[in-house]
Formats: sequence, C-alpha cells, structure tokens
Amino acid sequence: MEISNLDDSIVDIINFFENFCIAFNHYAHIYFIILKYIFVIVLVGCGILTFLKARGIYFKSRAFSKEKEETKIDQLTKPRLIVGTVYIVMGSGILFNYLIFFLIWLLDPIPDRLIFTFFSLEDIDPLALNRISNINLAIYPHEKTIYYCIAIASFVNTVHIFFSVYLFLNKVEKPRRTFKWLIITIPGGILFGFTTFMPFML
Repeated sequence: MEISNLDDSIVDIINFFENFCIAFNHYAHIYFIILKYIFVIVLVGCGILTFLKARGIYFKSRAFSKEKEETKIDQLTKPRLIVGTVYIVMGSGILFNYLIFFLIWLLDPIPDRLIFTFFSLEDIDPLALNRISNINLAIYPHEKTIYYCIAIASFVNTVHIFFSVYLFLNKVEKPRRTFKWLIITIPGGILFGFTTFMPFML
C-alpha cells in the first residue's frame, strides 16, 4: 500500500512538472513575440526622436546669420539623419523579419551553442539529446523548456554584447566597466548561441 502511494506521489510530481513546463513554454513563446514589438517601438521611436532633434537643429541653423555657425550646426545634423535612418531601418527590419534573417545568416557560421556539446559529455541518450538541441524534434514539454531557457540566456548575452559595442562606439565615461561586460557576455554568447533566440521572433 505504501509503495502504491509512493508511486502515485511520483506520478503527481511528474505531472505537475510537465504541466509547469507546458505553461512556461507558452509564456516563453509570448515573451519573444512581445519582445520583438518592443524592439520595433524602441528603435523606430529613437529614429523619430533623432529626426525631430535634427529638424530642430536645422531650423535653428536657419535662424543664425553667421556662415560659420550654419556650417557647424549642419555638421551635427547630417550624422543625426544617418543615425535616425539606421534606427528606423533596424526597427522595420525586425518588424518585417528581414533583419532577423540577415543576422541569422551573418552569425550562424560562428561556432556557438557549446552547451549542447557539454550535454553530450554526459551519459544521455543521443536521441534525447537531439530533441533537446532542436526544438522542432522535441516530443515532451520539458525538452522544449530546456531549449527555451537556453534561448532566453542567448538573448540576454547577445543583447549585452550589442549594447556594449554601442557604448564603446559612443565613447562612454566608464569604458572599463563596459569592457568587463563585453568580456563576460562573449563566453555566454558562445555557450548559449548568438542566434538561438532569433527564430522565435519571426
């Protein structure tokens, strides 16, 4: 009787775990979709604000009568127009997926997702390992959950890398801290992959 109760408890725990994984997988799917549109809004918004700022500088330059002042302000306007255009192109690229496809094509040759290599060092069934490393082959909810967790880690590390590069290009006040973030997140990108999360944003 006690053995039967123990078996029932184990089955209940397994069922709870699988149901939790199903709920988490649904959450992760929504998470990446919402994340995509947040990126679009932020990038397009930054582009529009940059254009408005450049427009304000342009009209300000017309208000000056000195030629040197006009030349100086025009030199500030052109880079802002370029940056604003880049922001809007990136936002539309994420919205219409062509930037995501381009990044997948560009970053895919980089050797990454080494975490699956570490999994293979353990005594794991090769078929189960294939299902974990490819979400399209996954059968059980917990296999998809493992892949989604790796994809979230991939997203966090990849965004930190892009953000660190952006800060370097804009000459931040504390470059050493930015460099530390870059050194920390590059191994994470190699471990979890630079493009693991991107297909979920398509």
